[in-house]
Amino acid sequence: MEQTTETAGGPGGALKIHPPLLAGALLLGTLILHSLFEYGDVQAHAVLGLLLTAGGVGLCLFAAALFQARDTTKNPYGEPAQFVIERPYTFTRNPMYLGLVLGLLGLAIFFGSLVMLLAPVLFFLVIDRMVIPNEEASMERIFGQRYRDYKAQVRRWL
Repeated sequence: MEQTTETAGGPGGALKIHPPLLAGALLLGTLILHSLFEYGDVQAHAVLGLLLTAGGVGLCLFAAALFQARDTTKNPYGEPAQFVIERPYTFTRNPMYLGLVLGLLGLAIFFGSLVMLLAPVLFFLVIDRMVIPNEEASMERIFGQRYRDYKAQVRRWL
């Protein structure tokens, strides 16, 4: 769940990672690298890449809309007011992050760019190692056994 988070370094001096900004920065950086180093026809990958991107963005927006409808924060550093456990949160604990990974992957495929594959891989690693563990700790603190049971039943990603 995209909830409260502190990153490595402890409270106060912690580096705060904002997932949409991270995804955008990685996309921009790899687009620049793609334009500098890669050439080729991207038409063969366009449809698959756009479908993957649209699916990822749709998943992310749908999951965020559920948080909005339940009046709980989408900010990974905010205090969650609700524990949302309905689709897509029944098959992944992190549909917003999964949607961003799929969107970045889709764009790499759209552009037929090997270097742009760095964006979804790096995004996944940073979110999985630095953001989600802190969100999970916060969710356990706030929602206790209910969250631990949910965590045992639903995978972090897929």
